[in-house]
Amino acid sequence: MTSPEGPGAAVTSREPPPVERFRPTDIDGLDWRELRATCPVSRATTADGAGVWLVSRYGDIRRVLGGQEFSVSPIDPGRGSGTAEANESIFQDPPEHTRLRGLVAGPFAVGYVGRYRDAIRRKADALLEAMGAPSGQADVMADFAKPLTMNVIAEVVGVPEPDRGMFQRLSDQLLVPLSEAQGVVALEGWKQLNDYVRDLIAQRRRTGGRDGGDLLAHMIRAQEDDGAVDDVELATMVLGLPVAGYVSTANAIAVAVRYLLEFGWLGELRAEPPGDPGLRKGFVEEVLRIQSGDNGESMPRFATTDVRLGDRTIRKGDTVVAPLVAANRDDELFERPDTFDPRRPGPARHLAFGFGIHRCVGANLARLELQVALDALVECDRDFRMLEDWKAVPWKVNMLGDRFPERMTVGVATRNGRV
Repeated sequence: MTSPEGPGAAVTSREPPPVERFRPTDIDGLDWRELRATCPVSRATTADGAGVWLVSRYGDIRRVLGGQEFSVSPIDPGRGSGTAEANESIFQDPPEHTRLRGLVAGPFAVGYVGRYRDAIRRKADALLEAMGAPSGQADVMADFAKPLTMNVIAEVVGVPEPDRGMFQRLSDQLLVPLSEAQGVVALEGWKQLNDYVRDLIAQRRRTGGRDGGDLLAHMIRAQEDDGAVDDVELATMVLGLPVAGYVSTANAIAVAVRYLLEFGWLGELRAEPPGDPGLRKGFVEEVLRIQSGDNGESMPRFATTDVRLGDRTIRKGDTVVAPLVAANRDDELFERPDTFDPRRPGPARHLAFGFGIHRCVGANLARLELQVALDALVECDRDFRMLEDWKAVPWKVNMLGDRFPERMTVGVATRNGRV
């Protein structure tokens, strides 16, 4: 099986999917405790006026995200239990999901991603060393979080280092809502990324690209040895994973910096005994839990059959929204759920990465990036201070539904007071 290499040859068979969805902005301000107590499975309306079921209890959310009664694709009543449309990514139902997820699971396994720890730390240290010069100010997003996370995911996928700045620029161009006027710019970015991925795959094939430990080599081997993936699927996976993964992890780093600075955790972590990672691990898990709501939500699910959920009957084909922010603030599992507390018991029970077969495939990598970024921030010779209130930080919502800070300005000084 070969890759199309002629001029204008298509890499993917689809335009970017119309994934405008029930976003965090649509559920801002809801009283989850009140909903759980009075109407845990309630009716809600999306921005386009469509009616959906809104689920607010941790257990019900796990059931929706992990249950076989719910599909990730709209149900086509004319096809019975089938879904309306297949695609080339892992975000579809079994058996195609099982096949494609199995192909990419290895490079993102916890034992595999650990090999990137030292490289992540070197990059984090270099970025922190450059922050603040010469003005004494820096943008956490542009100067640290985004270049760090893009470099990591590009390394894992197999994007050459000289191309990573361009890859980030095109990814940022793509990450805007398609409903905005910028949608035209986003579509052009998608096409340019398609062209780049096509050329990268062709180049790797010509130069023995199946040899190596990155995702692209892994996928090329799977294609050439077993025919387990076709050209369209290969390109879609190589294109989609960096775009989907890097902004959400950068967002987590921004949330971590907020709590380090605004709530004094930087000083507290620096005062911890060396070699004791307990509080840092709790800090990472609490960032992951609390950032739900400041980040993208799980995609809606669609009932494949009539389902009883709580005291309500969900009819076949109905849309169900199961917000991670609601699950991660359920006071039956998390005492004082709106309080940031790295010392809380059982923090890893959160659903920051989703649940079930569609749990984020990059969860292990994202957790490692956040851990290493935190270590670098705590151990560096820089002091930081917030230069604007968190509520004043401008936010964007991208075409994937992720919400992230447009900027996050901080003052920077070395421990001796100089940059």
